[in-house]
Amino acid sequence: MTTRCPGWLGAFMTILNRIRSLAVLLATTLVVAGPASAQQASPAPGQTAPVRVASGVQYELIARWDVARLNQILTTDTPKFAGITVSYTPARNAVKLYRVTYPSVVPEQGNRPISATGLLAVPDTAETVFPMVSYQHGTVYGKEQVPSFPEQSPETQLMIAQFAGQGYLVTGADYFGMGASKEPEGYLVKGSHQQATYDMVLASRAVLADLKLSDSKLFLSGWSQGGFVTLAMLEKLEAVGMPVKAATTASAPADAFAAFNGFLNFPRKIDASWITTIFMLNVFSFENYHNIPGLARSLLTDETYEISRKAYYREPFDPAAVPTDLRKLIRPEYFEAQFFANSAYGRLVAETSAYRWVIKTPVRTYYGLTDEAIRIEIGQLPMTYQKAIGNDKVEAVPTGDTSHRGTFATAVPQWKAWFDAQ
Repeated sequence: MTTRCPGWLGAFMTILNRIRSLAVLLATTLVVAGPASAQQASPAPGQTAPVRVASGVQYELIARWDVARLNQILTTDTPKFAGITVSYTPARNAVKLYRVTYPSVVPEQGNRPISATGLLAVPDTAETVFPMVSYQHGTVYGKEQVPSFPEQSPETQLMIAQFAGQGYLVTGADYFGMGASKEPEGYLVKGSHQQATYDMVLASRAVLADLKLSDSKLFLSGWSQGGFVTLAMLEKLEAVGMPVKAATTASAPADAFAAFNGFLNFPRKIDASWITTIFMLNVFSFENYHNIPGLARSLLTDETYEISRKAYYREPFDPAAVPTDLRKLIRPEYFEAQFFANSAYGRLVAETSAYRWVIKTPVRTYYGLTDEAIRIEIGQLPMTYQKAIGNDKVEAVPTGDTSHRGTFATAVPQWKAWFDAQ
């Protein structure tokens, strides 16, 4: 005798069978889709799959720029970016661009292990040994406006075109929190900047060894924030005994405490409207990397805290709502010099300098006479300090009546001419 299921149970069994059928179909689809998904993830034309080398370093070819592309950067793209026309030495060779992923640590957090990214640009020539420039990038607001995403970084493009297009290796760290990094940004966090750049040089040399190439001598260069990072990097490399042939900067805030005091207490008519963003990025970076909850709230007004937080974490926000007046961004008490100096934030800023050691490497710091972000005296500060102790290794070089970007664009060919002579 056949027993019939109650109506509700029959309906349940029907649904259950459909679910089972759907599960089988889904599993089959996933198995079939596996190779297709892998095909979709395959490198685009002109790119290669990642290659893993020693110590967890990984690299992948992301592009090859020919001489015509490099010269377009020098003659057309850079003048648009910098607002100034500068004469550059034309490129003579194509360049291969590699994105490098490498292990590093966060010194401020007990050397917590992390992963970071950067760029290695290699001249596409028959040579196997090249001079190398480590370039430290300036302040950017897009997470991918950094060396390892060169299409989004005009400053990196100029370095590639002027140096790699002339037979130099060019390497550049994205800094922690930038590029493909999963960390929050570490803006002007000195120890992390030093670690990121030092480890990027080591990673670049591991990649070069895998490519059967090598560097003959190391130079350092950086603009704006990257000027500070370059000097901090030099301090680190001299401390560990890694030889550096020469170093250059443009518009470098070598002493954040001096620069920030100028913005707060002695503003100039030409000060850039985006100076507020420096404080926004820096205070959240200090809060995260030095593990000081509430540091940003202690500095920023209640009205601007949330938009500052969104800007730092790269969450959607209205750029037009970002204040351009420091007095609208920062609490009133910080405009009293002693309060700022004694505050938790001010004490961290006071530790953010990179020129107060006995520099052994020849250094040239380039500065503009009408730079809207860096005062003349800040540009001269590393030289002034070193001369005060009797050291003549640092020379400050003016670039004329140049803006912040114009100072960089003008300095680059002078950097190269000096490096060529070393």
